[in-house]
Amino acid sequence: MTSIVSILLGILVLGILVFIHELGHFLVAKWCGIRVLAFSLGFGTPLFRKTVGGTEYRISSIPFGGYVKMAGENPEENRAGAPDEFPSRPIWQRALVAVAGPAANYLSAMVMLWVVFMWGVDRPVYYERPIVGAVVDSSAAELAGLRAGDSLVSINSKIVTTWEDIEAVFAQQQREYRFVFFRDGEQMSAILALERNGAALPRNPTGGVLPPLPAVVAEVNQRTPADRAGLRAGDTVISIDGQRIYSWFQLMDIVEDWNQRDPLQFTISRHDTTLTVFMSPEYDSEAGRRIVGIRVSEGESERISYPPAAAFQRGLDKAWEYTTMIFDVIGKLISREVPASQLAGPVGIIPASGFMALQGLSPILNFMALIGINLAVLNLMPLIITDGGLLLFLLLEAIRRKPLSIKTQMNINRVAIAFFLLLFLFVTFNDLRRLPDYFRIFGR
Repeated sequence: MTSIVSILLGILVLGILVFIHELGHFLVAKWCGIRVLAFSLGFGTPLFRKTVGGTEYRISSIPFGGYVKMAGENPEENRAGAPDEFPSRPIWQRALVAVAGPAANYLSAMVMLWVVFMWGVDRPVYYERPIVGAVVDSSAAELAGLRAGDSLVSINSKIVTTWEDIEAVFAQQQREYRFVFFRDGEQMSAILALERNGAALPRNPTGGVLPPLPAVVAEVNQRTPADRAGLRAGDTVISIDGQRIYSWFQLMDIVEDWNQRDPLQFTISRHDTTLTVFMSPEYDSEAGRRIVGIRVSEGESERISYPPAAAFQRGLDKAWEYTTMIFDVIGKLISREVPASQLAGPVGIIPASGFMALQGLSPILNFMALIGINLAVLNLMPLIITDGGLLLFLLLEAIRRKPLSIKTQMNINRVAIAFFLLLFLFVTFNDLRRLPDYFRIFGR
């Protein structure tokens, strides 16, 4: 049920971003006196259409984009040479129309980020420390030699001060990560090679490095080892068999790997006292693993918000970070540090958008800002059939003092359409391969 709601919300989110983009083109075209024949959300067969003021407004069957159709825009259609046709307008006006869509996405993203920082972001308190809470068995992190309790300094020369910084680095899904960290007061380094699973998402997106979620007991199940040992809600597990516990994940690993002979010695902090109890884990057939019968506390959270002026500056900084991230990823795609199989399309973006929408206002606005900036920047690149490609044509027209021939435009457009169709099929294939992972991450 959650996955269905996520998909529906994701389609709505993507529709909003497409609407903002096309609205930018539409409003500037109208302002320049260009006749707009159609404004469509989606492609394919129109499911809804209504003509107002000479423009047909459509909601079409394929919800993966949209378009604004202007008179005379398509070189393959007959042009009457009327003054309200797109080719008849001055170059600067046509350039404004081309820029308007990406500009609308970028400006709206800045507004969204401004609202995010004013509204505030709820962040777990434990995210403030870049400490390794646990390392997944047989993961890339374990092979690299990382351990629970390591204090991270930098990843790939980028200083990390919070777990948000760590997740942002791993979001780029590079093949290799160089860690610098402190262990027992000594600075060390390690190289983590991220494992792959074909074209699907990595088995461990952070290479098996887990955050330091405190091992605080939220609830004790009745008639379990923890109940018999006298544990209570609010207890914090400090160590097990003398091994310091940095996270709930580490506790679970130790319980799962219990040797089934000697009881585990738990050192517990309760208020201002320290207690020692012994427990022998039991196998839970429903969970499919050994347990002691306690549920973890989600930990304390804090809302970080800013006054309007400071929030605006933070929004600008975040928008610039998202912009430069795009070029960084493109560079790594070219150098093959990031594999092309990690590219995602609408099929992947939709469930992710829906999941973020379920998390609250700040997460969804932040995600929409990220996607909006991606749309803006990628659309401005000088690739044929994009807004940047149109700007390139207009630049050539200004230099040559005449447009390219209709035949040349038609041939270029056909090649470009074929290229983008293949690209769309490629990223959609990637997304379909990853669908089981999407539903695992974003809810079933």
